Amino acid sequence: MTAPGPDWSRTHALVVAVEEYAEGGDWCLDGPAQDAANMINWLLGRGVPRENIHLLASPRPKNKHLLDAIGLAGYDQVDQTTVRGLFRHRLAALTGDWLWVYWAGHGVQVRGSQWSLLYPEARDNDLIGIDAGNLIDLLQSDTLDPQHFRRVAMVMDACRQPLSVRAQLNASEPDRLLGTATFQRARQVFAMHACEPGGLAKDRDGEGVFTRVLLDELVTEDADEAGPDLEAVWGRVKTEFERRRDSRSTEQIPTMTVRDWDGNSQEFPFAARPLLDPDEQRLLLAVTALVDGTPGAAAACGARLSEELGATSGEAPTARDLVHWALDAHHGITTLLHVLAETTRGGAPLEDARRGALKTRPGEWLLHTEYDALAALLGADDSPLLEIFVRAAHNELSGVRIRPGTVRTVLDALEQLVQPRPPSPRQLLRVVERTAAAVPEPARSALRAWSDGCAERSGTARDALLTSRAYAEERADAIAPAGTAFDHRIQIELSARTGTDQRRTYQVWSARAGRSAMSLAKVDTPSLPADIRLGLDELLVENGRVHETLVEFFLPSSDLDLDVHRWGITNGSSLERPLGVDYPVVVRPADERPKPVVPNHRLRWDRVAASTTGDLHWLPDGLGEELALYRALSERASAPGVVMTAPTRARPRARMFAVCVYSGIPVLVWHRGEERRTVDSQLKSVLSDGHLPSLPHRLREFRCGGDPETERQGRHLALLWDDPDLPLPRPLALSAPM
Repeated sequence: MTAPGPDWSRTHALVVAVEEYAEGGDWCLDGPAQDAANMINWLLGRGVPRENIHLLASPRPKNKHLLDAIGLAGYDQVDQTTVRGLFRHRLAALTGDWLWVYWAGHGVQVRGSQWSLLYPEARDNDLIGIDAGNLIDLLQSDTLDPQHFRRVAMVMDACRQPLSVRAQLNASEPDRLLGTATFQRARQVFAMHACEPGGLAKDRDGEGVFTRVLLDELVTEDADEAGPDLEAVWGRVKTEFERRRDSRSTEQIPTMTVRDWDGNSQEFPFAARPLLDPDEQRLLLAVTALVDGTPGAAAACGARLSEELGATSGEAPTARDLVHWALDAHHGITTLLHVLAETTRGGAPLEDARRGALKTRPGEWLLHTEYDALAALLGADDSPLLEIFVRAAHNELSGVRIRPGTVRTVLDALEQLVQPRPPSPRQLLRVVERTAAAVPEPARSALRAWSDGCAERSGTARDALLTSRAYAEERADAIAPAGTAFDHRIQIELSARTGTDQRRTYQVWSARAGRSAMSLAKVDTPSLPADIRLGLDELLVENGRVHETLVEFFLPSSDLDLDVHRWGITNGSSLERPLGVDYPVVVRPADERPKPVVPNHRLRWDRVAASTTGDLHWLPDGLGEELALYRALSERASAPGVVMTAPTRARPRARMFAVCVYSGIPVLVWHRGEERRTVDSQLKSVLSDGHLPSLPHRLREFRCGGDPETERQGRHLALLWDDPDLPLPRPLALSAPM
């Protein structure tokens, strides 16, 4: 894979060094500034112009002189904004032969084995960073001028230690700077990592060990026109770390991936690492006892693992080899246990191995091939099938809440949240069956075939599986793809309030997809709010489905801020709770919109199905007049909806909702709180990245959080959700008595 020699005068370098973090204390590092300075000085020594070095840094005060001594014109402070600006904008304007990218700082492994390089703003409870894998993809994409940078070298001196299960569930998704792009096969990318997945990058004497070894080997290269042979350099780096590992002077295991001009990826792995972790040592002892106690077990187990994991099996692998293979693959430990149960005598050593596995790989209990097969069936990360799967989990498993994400992050979260005791994926099988019942062929048969195989392997009774399948068939209409209408709605029209005791007349309908609405009640005598709530509670017991039925309140525009989601209900039990905890609750205007805005209302609503919450228009503060609000709403006439960010006390009180309705807004989110910090925090939480069509469900789930004895979160959040395809029935139907 020999490339044309670079013109060093046309080489650029993007260098990021993070030492200071917002968390402070032990989070702050002492080494990235020195490492960055050493890397830059090597590049300058090869002939790279100073103006071609683009440096972002947050050095500790005592280390600023290291960067000042380089002689650059200056450098920018590193933060999320400057990193995004460097890689998304400045990089696209560069031209040249070679590109070097260097990053030194903290890194963690989050859900789905994603490697997140942390920004300086990161804190212990807010681990924000950039997706390292996606950054490598960006460097081989058409973000860079396709006619330039035929070779890219990226060096990442950062840890990749996995977070705890709880921390993974709470951590933000790392920034993905690259969306849809064309990959340039004419560009070769060398990505060199300081450690393997799950490993630590070490510092010594104020320098990163990996960067120091790499630079030592780069310096030894002949300064010829072809530039450094990075494969040869990597070979010597690998040899040096193997020597240090054998002498027990380091446990660090760097890795490298090369993407060549044909678009192929080649890994440069190390030999199997030593097992130094106490839990891994205990697992090894148990596996050794198992294979030693059964003649031929090691060879048989090796052959089966080779089939399951793709590991290379010798004639008679050792117990250490078996454990190494299992540790190097996702769901490898559960697969090893399954294979050991098939090929050995089991007994106490197998139980010891199972106990060790729970500590070595917590949260994994599917087999390697089962996990991959289910991930493949669920399809792409943005597929409707994945959204159905998430909704099936929420409906089938009480209390389980999964954030939308990639296929693998969703599966990882479900595995970690639903821990089988004893190991049997029965709950996951129920979710798969609910999903299968809601999708057409051939996806339905494929998912059920997966369930059949997993149930047989795990010992789940066939009768139990068939019972779950029949139950799922009965409730298939409750799980609808993102962007489709709710299968069932309860629609309540409330009149304007009258008198000092807030009496209203009302009518209630039940509406199902594809069927005419059915009137449930009509009360022409003005009723007290408590009587209306009692009547609605009784109707929901007979006609509603908890968590699934959308409850719509049609109100005069002047009353859209009525907190109907906080109305108390019992749903036929002795426990009273807010309506918005049991059901997704939205408000809709009973007033007809002016004819000139009806097309805009339709245009905005048609965008809802394909939008995310990030597409909503966040209104600015200071909209004290109706005209100012109208102008703000008109700025983005194509937005699917808007978010009112101002606290209640800072809003234009007069006719605020009427202005929104008469402007054609179909989706409006607001918060009834008085404190700016609370309003911002809760709006950002519930509107974090997700499919916009699922917002009514997300808001209901959000309201379930918090401490019910104090201030339940989401109690002040409200949602206008006005679907023009499902208006109130006209004319009003006669109704049965309450």
